[in-house]
Amino acid sequence: MWLILSGRGWGKTRTGAEWVAYEAVNQPDTRWAIVAPTFADGRDTCIEGDSGIQNVLNRYRMIYRYNRSLGEIELRNGSRIKAFSADEPNRLRGPQHHGAWCDEVAAWRYDDAWDQLRLGLRLGDFPRIVATTTPKPRRLLKRVMERSG
Repeated sequence: MWLILSGRGWGKTRTGAEWVAYEAVNQPDTRWAIVAPTFADGRDTCIEGDSGIQNVLNRYRMIYRYNRSLGEIELRNGSRIKAFSADEPNRLRGPQHHGAWCDEVAAWRYDDAWDQLRLGLRLGDFPRIVATTTPKPRRLLKRVMERSG
């Protein structure tokens, strides 16, 4: 796990988008999750925002299809990237992923979203998470910071 903990303007969103794009482009037929505080945050900021993954992927010319209402990007190499809301932890039950970008973890209302996501990280040899957030005194963020490895 990689935790990026910094203030506004540092480039957390761009870093998360670059990481997911690089992994999905270079590992065909893989599945990646973007988990943001709300679905709208995931779609409007993480996917469609100025620093979002859609702009990053346009460099690679890899977007095959984007379904805005589902928050799902399908790449030409078979990889998929899907947005989830941390406000709906049960939506993370079942889907499996090779990795995830967790945006604004300190703003998540339900710690269970983290736990459900981690249970679904079971594809590939080395599933991993990049967590980007502005510092706030939240129990979930403290848990993430205390994790070893």
